[in-house]
Amino acid sequence: MILQMQSHLLLGGGRALYVGSFHELPRHRFAANAVLVGLDDAFDLIDDDGRVEHHEATFVRGWQWHSLDFRGGRAAMLFLEPGAGLRHQVDASVLRAAVETALAARKPEPWSELFQNALNLGPSPLSVDARIARVAELLSTPDAAPADAVTLSQQVGASTSLVEHRFKEQVGVPIGAFRAWYRMEAATSLALKGRSLTEVAHAAGFYDSAHFSRLFRGMFGMPPSKVFTQGLTGAVFESRGAEVSR
Repeated sequence: MILQMQSHLLLGGGRALYVGSFHELPRHRFAANAVLVGLDDAFDLIDDDGRVEHHEATFVRGWQWHSLDFRGGRAAMLFLEPGAGLRHQVDASVLRAAVETALAARKPEPWSELFQNALNLGPSPLSVDARIARVAELLSTPDAAPADAVTLSQQVGASTSLVEHRFKEQVGVPIGAFRAWYRMEAATSLALKGRSLTEVAHAAGFYDSAHFSRLFRGMFGMPPSKVFTQGLTGAVFESRGAEVSR
């Protein structure tokens, strides 16, 4: 089975699927909503108050502090585009089958079909203000110049406080988290294309490789070297449908 290989990363359409072996991942917070499933066994999720939950699969809301303990087992982490939500509980067996199929196919379709069906993905329950949609578009455009909340608010003709409040309410994460997710996605894409971590850091807008590594660890609970330098295979599905593989 393809899942018995060491680690995989598929990236595209605002989503990322990472499969690997994990021990304990100390306190961190994802910048996007995520679905986790243990492939060998169940795992523990510890919230920021120290409460321990035992899961075979679970949904983790973006920007909430937590830690994880997989006890050395393999797991799949599916990071969803900001704003995506679930309509029902995660079924571990259905999700494992979808992960296996996605890795075997290595095509863009599984992002829109397999996981859409396996997770019964639904849109954000709130309609999105056109100004907030425009801010999200500006933040997720790869070649756009970096902009803070004040600049973004001016560009869409709204107050900074309104934009910050409605963005978090309607998209599900703060502006900073949304920006961080797309910067990290851009960095991950470059790393899969063979760029060094130093090159990745500068090209994706981080100050240096140390800055990139620090934010990566804070977002995922592990250093980027754990992901990108240990026998990783992966693919990036570009917006035009082409695949870049490693």
